[in-house]
Amino acid sequence: MPRPAFVTVGGIVADLVVPIQSFPITPQVHQVVERLFVEPGGLGNCLVVAARLGLHATALGWVGQDIFGDQIVSSLRQEAVDVEHVLRLPGRSTVSTVLVDREGQHVFVGSMGVRGPDHLPAEWRPIVENATWVMSDGWVLVQNPDPIEEAVVQAHANGRTTVFDPGPLLHRVPDERIARVLAATTVLLLTEEEAVRLVGSGSPGQLTKALLARGPSLVALKRGVEGALIVTRSESFVQPAFPVTVRDTTGAGDAFDAAFIAGLAFGMSASSAATLAAVAGAVAVSKLGTGTAMPTRGEISAFIAAHQLGIDLEV
Repeated sequence: MPRPAFVTVGGIVADLVVPIQSFPITPQVHQVVERLFVEPGGLGNCLVVAARLGLHATALGWVGQDIFGDQIVSSLRQEAVDVEHVLRLPGRSTVSTVLVDREGQHVFVGSMGVRGPDHLPAEWRPIVENATWVMSDGWVLVQNPDPIEEAVVQAHANGRTTVFDPGPLLHRVPDERIARVLAATTVLLLTEEEAVRLVGSGSPGQLTKALLARGPSLVALKRGVEGALIVTRSESFVQPAFPVTVRDTTGAGDAFDAAFIAGLAFGMSASSAATLAAVAGAVAVSKLGTGTAMPTRGEISAFIAAHQLGIDLEV
């Protein structure tokens, strides 16, 4: 089977991961950490997991001309992600400092970097047109909305499967733009808190019903330890979360997203794809870090075997 083409569109974030001893951070109470490390974050996490699970992953995005941009591009290339069309723009890369304590709690302290192109670059258009799956998220929709909306709308109009993960900052995007993006979205992946911001309060079932009415064909409502509610116009089911010892929840949603997409792309049922996604999320939270620290194919396969889940990753 040919490798499905998975494309992400949007600025690529560098995660500066800082494992601390504990929260809160208190003035004059100093902490010493063992190490700091820089990894691709955000959509970069999705690209890494997608590539490891067998998709042909391509990054359409931008980074600054700095050491963080160098590190992001190098790390993604080493993960067999196509980075040939990543724009290197004058200025700083977007960096998210991720403070993670020993209990797995984290907080982001972000710095927006160079603004990307005002419109979808001409060289990106044929890649979007020929992709099987096109994904973006709300983080980049805040900073550079036009090329993101153009990519999603173009891909949807061409019959491609579009994926959108709103993220926590969508309240900074005008309602009219959100409506256009959701109308052009095939698969919507979001947390319960993000769903409430989009459609108001309600039960999980009410939230997903309201979201389906905005355009998507499938909604995956990620609920942490409660698992995920997967809803289409013809079925609805709960995918339980797997109990694991939590080390770091950063990037777990990205791992879930990429594994869910990979499962569907390789022809799995929504139920099997959701199980694969839950496995990826469980492996992710049991490890420290993002980017290249995301779940490997071997770790996911081992988890599947240990829990006798009957999912075949040999594609």
